[in-house]
Amino acid sequence: MTVMKTPEEKFYNDAEYANLVNTIESLLHRAHFTPSEVREAATLACIHYETRSSRGFGQPLPSEVTKSLDCLAAYRQTQT
Repeated sequence: MTVMKTPEEKFYNDAEYANLVNTIESLLHRAHFTPSEVREAATLACIHYETRSSRGFGQPLPSEVTKSLDCLAAYRQTQT
């Protein structure tokens, strides 16, 4: 049985993962993005990957995902 590493364990044992975390943290410290924007961007990147990968290419997004994206878009409009 494979035991999943925690994000903290991955940070200390995987240089590429640590680099990703450090890059994101740097953007936050320099006030380029808020923590909420980083979470939104990470979610959107995952959605893009899923819809463009061979597993999901050409298939419509589930309605729950579309509703969530619409909710995020509406929220972002109120923040500007």
